[in-house]
Amino acid sequence: MTKNASTLAAAVLACAIGAQAKTQPAVPQGPGQSMLVLDASGSMWGQIGGTPKIEIAREAVGNMLQSWPASQQLGLMAYGHRSKGNCADIELLKAPGSLDKARFQQVVNALQPKGMTPISASVRMAAEQLKFSERKATVILVSDGEETCHADPCALGKELEKLGVDFTAHVVGFDIDKNPQAKAQLQCLASSTGGRYLDAKDAGELNKALREVAQAPAPAPVPPAPPPDCGKFVEGPEFAMNMGTWATGGHASRSATPKTFDPMEMGADSDARSCQKLCNDDKACTAWAFEAIGSNFRTLPMCFRWDGVAALSAPSEAHPGNAVGVKKGVRQIVKEGGAACE
Repeated sequence: MTKNASTLAAAVLACAIGAQAKTQPAVPQGPGQSMLVLDASGSMWGQIGGTPKIEIAREAVGNMLQSWPASQQLGLMAYGHRSKGNCADIELLKAPGSLDKARFQQVVNALQPKGMTPISASVRMAAEQLKFSERKATVILVSDGEETCHADPCALGKELEKLGVDFTAHVVGFDIDKNPQAKAQLQCLASSTGGRYLDAKDAGELNKALREVAQAPAPAPVPPAPPPDCGKFVEGPEFAMNMGTWATGGHASRSATPKTFDPMEMGADSDARSCQKLCNDDKACTAWAFEAIGSNFRTLPMCFRWDGVAALSAPSEAHPGNAVGVKKGVRQIVKEGGAACE
């Protein structure tokens, strides 16, 4: 067993144990079910100590399975393993049920990283498979990157926590320390559901984190959040280089249904101005985001567009060459401290 596989296995197993321990002042729901969601995006071919991260993850899952509690039903879901540039590439590989360790491992070993990182859609799908609104449900997410499909994992966590009977998302950030935006997303997803966030960077840091988690008292119940300051939106920049944004899933207006624009893969020589022109040429489009080659392992640039109904996150620092823009006078950027209309 490699050192990195051992640390990742320990992190995932710690999450599993945490899932057993979490309680809420509600009618007991039994052990419930768990879903392991694995990142199989293109970045999982990156290496740690000369070993591809996907190989480390495969071995780590094998180690986790050996100690998985017999009473806890486990399912498997993966994303990014079938096609490039496809935010819908999410697959339920094993429905939650009794654990066949050999078969489970066989499915994990067959994963071939290729595509995007649709964290929010994957966790939502996993929660729905677990019937999170009817019974105790635990999602364990292992990811090495940030959301790349213009959604907000933090907002999703709050939504699932609110709607679930006893929903928890435990998150392992795998080799993610150099990406603060990704780390913040994953930490918020875990904390907003009462789950644990663990770094899996190297053995020393992970062992320290696990000791702290083991010694910490059970978390106090999270007080209900105050009503969201809904409807407070501001204008965004008409053109901002090296910045990114994503749709929060909410609406900046209650008066209309959003128009959906499919992400557009562009020619290799396309730049941010080309994406801006696509938006300017369509009256329904009010905002756009351009992702350059190399951003999220893209081999071709990508242009994302939205209409004025879609609520967007505040632009933040992104991959060099990326850019965002909002047409003048349009208020669809969620104001800091506020929340999108539902």
